[in-house]
Amino acid sequence: MIEPRLKPVLFVVEDDPDMAALLAELAKTTGFDTKIFLTTEQAKQAIHLNPPAIVLTDLRLPDGDGLSVLNCVKRSSLDTYTVLITGYATLDDAIQGFKMGLYDLITKPFDIAQMTALLQRLMEQVQHRKSMLKLKTRLAQLDNYELHPICQSPKIKQVYQLVQQVCQMDVPVLIEGETGVGKGVLAKYIHQHSPRAQGAYFEINCAAVPANLIESELFGHEKGAFTGAQARKLGLLELADGGTLLLDEINSMSAEVQAKLLHFLQNQTLIRVGGQTTIQVDVRLIFASNQNLQSLVQAGDFRQDLFYRINVFPVVLPPLRERPEDIQALAELFLSRFSQKFNKPVSSLSADALAQLKAYDWPGNIRELENIIQRAVVLAQSAQIEVNQLPQELRPAPSHIELVPGLVVAENTSLEQLETLWINFTLERCQGNKSQAARQLGIDASTLHRKLARLN
Repeated sequence: MIEPRLKPVLFVVEDDPDMAALLAELAKTTGFDTKIFLTTEQAKQAIHLNPPAIVLTDLRLPDGDGLSVLNCVKRSSLDTYTVLITGYATLDDAIQGFKMGLYDLITKPFDIAQMTALLQRLMEQVQHRKSMLKLKTRLAQLDNYELHPICQSPKIKQVYQLVQQVCQMDVPVLIEGETGVGKGVLAKYIHQHSPRAQGAYFEINCAAVPANLIESELFGHEKGAFTGAQARKLGLLELADGGTLLLDEINSMSAEVQAKLLHFLQNQTLIRVGGQTTIQVDVRLIFASNQNLQSLVQAGDFRQDLFYRINVFPVVLPPLRERPEDIQALAELFLSRFSQKFNKPVSSLSADALAQLKAYDWPGNIRELENIIQRAVVLAQSAQIEVNQLPQELRPAPSHIELVPGLVVAENTSLEQLETLWINFTLERCQGNKSQAARQLGIDASTLHRKLARLN
């Protein structure tokens, strides 16, 4: 059964039952769940116990006034909007109400259309606040979890010991390494252990964004800057203000964007595409490349002056084949992650499967290992990953191959040996009849005699 969607709660505090019913009906039509209170005392008790999203209150009430209700709201909840409705409001009342955080003031008699528009605006405010809270929570879950890198091999230990020295220093970091070695993980680790850890973290893969859009993605654009630019857009450099931005595969960036990035690095200012205003931002940049940038500079494919700017603290991540001590720990990490994701009780790797993982060369590095473990978890029929759930290229090659029933050869059999075995096998099938064997082999009888003579 699908539970009904929760509606924002709205309290109506009004001593006139007819007016209270009208306000409640308008609020229900807008999408609120409404409750009516005829006295301030009843309303204050309810607000204190469970603050609503909205309070519509009259100013003059039998046992108090709307300002006391507003005061109760502010003491109970910072997220509740209060609207004062009255036919007796003075300028002093209005000034005092807005000083106390009043959202709006409506005078009686009010226009139904005016009240409906106000309620719709309030609903939008409540939904927007809820959406922002969800987004903030989601981003916190994605970006602020503590990373615990796998560092059992001596090479990767050296890398993270080196990185510890730069985390607290607000300088550019250049991470180089093959595709899939974990450059993005290292960049996020640096961010989370830096003074900017509470700020935003963004990343962009320069190779994945079309050349004509990368400038807009980084620097933003103004409305009408180009075809399709229907509104102003903030670039990642602005959005990451106070935080960190990773520029992955910086080696694929065009010369034009390299020039703009160099200008940004000199003074941390930018101008949006199609704009004229210079904007100052404060962002830490981390760069990653799957090619050696110095070699690209020598080949004329990357700006030398930009290279000198970003090569302040270079870090080289070793490929997975050079850190075999980490393979088991990484595999077990991915195994735990995907067994939870797919809700499968897979908890371990068999000794044979683990041996094959350690024997493999891993051209695709950690990303390839992650994909293989994900596939194995999907295929697993028990609590353990077996060799037959690994891709064929990871499985041990058979030591003997059965060509046809009754003829088995070693995998290192030479062509000459294979010919001899096939001739003898055919003769046996033909019970020594050389003419019949020659026909089955597709050769002349004389050719068969010569081959047999050579064999003897």
